[in-house]
Amino acid sequence: MNKYLDKFKDFFQPNEVVKNIHEIDFARLKSQGITALIMDIDETLIPRTFHDVSPEVFEWVVARKEEGFKLCLTSNSRHPLRVKYIGDTLNVPSMSLGLKPLPFAFWKSMETLGSKPENTAMIGDQLFMDILGANLVKLYSIYVKPMTPETFLPRIWMRRAEEWLLKEV
Repeated sequence: MNKYLDKFKDFFQPNEVVKNIHEIDFARLKSQGITALIMDIDETLIPRTFHDVSPEVFEWVVARKEEGFKLCLTSNSRHPLRVKYIGDTLNVPSMSLGLKPLPFAFWKSMETLGSKPENTAMIGDQLFMDILGANLVKLYSIYVKPMTPETFLPRIWMRRAEEWLLKEV
């Protein structure tokens, strides 16, 4: 029974856990052959309630591009105009209604980036969407802590389950 639980938990094990996007070592990723980044938006790049991109995030994206990374925003957001606006502001391809953790959004993002699983990383704040989906498609997965506390009860429960899994894995 325990080996089955361990196998289950493996699906939620990120390759890295960091406090925020600024703690990611991109030189190390580059040395590992990672050249493409699929990024979640809400609570990863900007808080869910924000509708604009801060200069700090804009500069962070520009720095990744200057380092030679290709980027794609992939969100489960049901607000396609907001996702498009953020992608256009950052001059990065974007997709909404991604249905993560299903593989389709990851495959479409890799097609857009011209990348393969072995040279692509997923950066996101949700174990049950971003990390699980990335692991199912065999991407390098980076979990960032959410930027703001949850206020919506189902998401609060989800975050508690994620905290428990992060302690267990």
